[in-house]
Amino acid sequence: MNLKIYKMQFQNAHFGEGMLSESVSSFDASRLYSALFLEAQKLGKPDEFVELTQNTDFVLSDAFPFIEGQPFLPKPIGYPRVDQQIDSTDLKTVRQKAKKLKKILYIPLNKLDLFLKQEADIEELEAYQNQLAKHSYTTQKGVDPFEVGVTVYKNALYILASQSNLFDQLMESLQYSGIGGKRSSGLGGFSLEILPLPSVLAEKLTVKSNQSVMALSTSLPEDEELEDCIRGANYLLKKSSGFAYSETTGTLLRKQDLYKFKSGSTFRTTFKGKIADIRPDNFSHPVWNFAKGIFYQL
Repeated sequence: MNLKIYKMQFQNAHFGEGMLSESVSSFDASRLYSALFLEAQKLGKPDEFVELTQNTDFVLSDAFPFIEGQPFLPKPIGYPRVDQQIDSTDLKTVRQKAKKLKKILYIPLNKLDLFLKQEADIEELEAYQNQLAKHSYTTQKGVDPFEVGVTVYKNALYILASQSNLFDQLMESLQYSGIGGKRSSGLGGFSLEILPLPSVLAEKLTVKSNQSVMALSTSLPEDEELEDCIRGANYLLKKSSGFAYSETTGTLLRKQDLYKFKSGSTFRTTFKGKIADIRPDNFSHPVWNFAKGIFYQL
């Protein structure tokens, strides 16, 4: 895999997940895929883009923090593994540690092995969580009667992707168009930097392994893969839904719901995943949702 880090330095953005007044600090691969598809349409290359991304060699991760030159990864779900035989005198300490662990969403790459071994400094990891972004609200007086959630960035995000001339061209174009909601208000633009993978990360990334792995994309196995991959897995599900505009009827139609495994989910084996067509019933063209897998070997 010819993978690169695509570092994205945002100023502010609106990444909503259901409520206009809310904005999360990151986004999943399917949101980026949709934005790139629109850029491909502008350049007259939508078919070329779909063909590229359906290739088995193409992978795309969710977006994660990039702080002080260090890529972060999601906290592995189901880790650290806690011994069930806990001395009652340590119960209070264990509970305090568990509360702090809940606040940790991302872990720097150079601390992940220590975290898996339960040797990481939890207070240090907790402190990192406040370095990515802060949230604010804005209301356009006389224009928008509602509060709009805005994420204001202190540091960058990055994604992992298979490099190609077309993908680079689309990412460079997207930095000016922006990603997320309220782009007409100036939100979602970013500056792009393409970086090589650190060797320690390159050695751990995989799309095919029978060892314990962590998903780095919000993804969904093919039907025939599902039974094997959920055996012994630790995961959270994310629902993809929403509306697509029909030029035929001039109305918004509800897309098919799709439930996917969130990045950070851990499995005993990898899966290919898919690019699902979630078009509404009787819709005239496909509506793509990116759900292919890329994994970090634990």
